[in-house]
Amino acid sequence: MSFSTVTNIMTMLFCTAVLIQSIRLMRCLKDVKGENFAEMVVALDTATSEARNVLADLRETLRVDCAANARVIASGTAMREELTVMAGIADAVAERIVEAVGKTTPPPKPASKPKPKPRARSKPADSATSVVASEAEASA
Repeated sequence: MSFSTVTNIMTMLFCTAVLIQSIRLMRCLKDVKGENFAEMVVALDTATSEARNVLADLRETLRVDCAANARVIASGTAMREELTVMAGIADAVAERIVEAVGKTTPPPKPASKPKPKPRARSKPADSATSVVASEAEASA
């Protein structure tokens, strides 16, 4: 088979599929367009009008709620600014308190170790005078 024959067969298959789909579509349209067609149009009109009413109510609700939310956001922003100012004041007061405490009480001095007393060199006790002299130094 040549290329043209294969493409012609494929085209015939596609045309057959299109004919079958068009027959199915015509049957479905006849079912829809039949006696219930007027009722379906009325039902669609009713649903459309109800949807419009709901959307109008939603718009009104959003308009009112958005205005209320805008007021809440504005008051929240004002509160934030006030709290920022109050925090700044509190920081300044805390710094002043720390400075005042530092000025009133001197910092504690580190405890120093007592210096050991130098020991007197002991000489051999050959005489009584050296013993008396060492006792005099110890009592002084």
